[in-house]
Amino acid sequence: MVAVPAFASLPTARLSTVPTGIVDLDELTRRLATRADGRAEATVQADVRMFLLSAPLGLKEANLQDIVLESPAGERRRIDVEAGFTVIEVKRDLRVGNVRTEAIEQLAGYVQSRVETLSQRYVGVLTDGAEWYLYHLTQDGQLAEVSSHDVSPNDPDAQALAVWLEGVLATTEQVVPTPTEVGRRLGADSPAHRLDFADLAALYEENRFHPGIRLKRLLWAKLLTTAFGTSFKDEDSLFIEHTLLVTMADVIAHSVVGFEPATLPPATILSGRLFDRAQITGVVEEDFFDWVLEVDGGETFVRTLARRLCHLLHRRRLDRDLSP
Repeated sequence: MVAVPAFASLPTARLSTVPTGIVDLDELTRRLATRADGRAEATVQADVRMFLLSAPLGLKEANLQDIVLESPAGERRRIDVEAGFTVIEVKRDLRVGNVRTEAIEQLAGYVQSRVETLSQRYVGVLTDGAEWYLYHLTQDGQLAEVSSHDVSPNDPDAQALAVWLEGVLATTEQVVPTPTEVGRRLGADSPAHRLDFADLAALYEENRFHPGIRLKRLLWAKLLTTAFGTSFKDEDSLFIEHTLLVTMADVIAHSVVGFEPATLPPATILSGRLFDRAQITGVVEEDFFDWVLEVDGGETFVRTLARRLCHLLHRRRLDRDLSP
């Protein structure tokens, strides 16, 4: 288990500065992925910052912060970059010795501190420019890998790296929800989906023997067995996936009709009570999948999901694109 230090106060932030001007993203990506001998860690850090600001991620200099943590004993520890609800730790070469292991431990302490302080999901990204790893915090305070992305110096793909990072950071706004764009940002292979699934799976695993959850899981299985017969596979992973998809649909449904899901209590989103008041039936209703509200951390999960979806999919565009 990772030892998580207790911090006396919130970290202080120092705004980063990055040169402005036209940046060749392909060349920058190639430089990031080239782990040449003698390359300084500060150089990699500067290039990561430049990519975050130059790629179409919706980030400005004020969005990137250097974080310095101070423990009760007076020890100061630096986190390379914090962007939104993501901590990014940059190393010169993750293949060397225990660099990766030690960096994961460092990230775990900070991510847990921020989760406890803000009651908001935080994630960690570890990179040396060539290898990028996304981690989420488990119930026992460790970081578990949920997604990764490799960049080749021989064939650098700046767009692919930007799409992967956007799925992690969720900073791009007003994306037209075409099938391609939705698949890239929310599809089964996207880092955003893998992160949401990992968080929800952890909540379920921790509470699978809760009487209310066991009952809803059983009723769900009986209903789908009746509907699909022997073709239905009664698996926990399918129940978790179904819960995630229905929760996402509930959030999007509220946005389409003009509500603001990011400002609503999670119980309101999953119950559909606002639809009842508006005399709109059969859209969002209480069902098997509101079990997430019965466990610690469930409301935080729904709030995080609602915030990210509302940031990504602008209501007016959804309304226009989904209209008959």
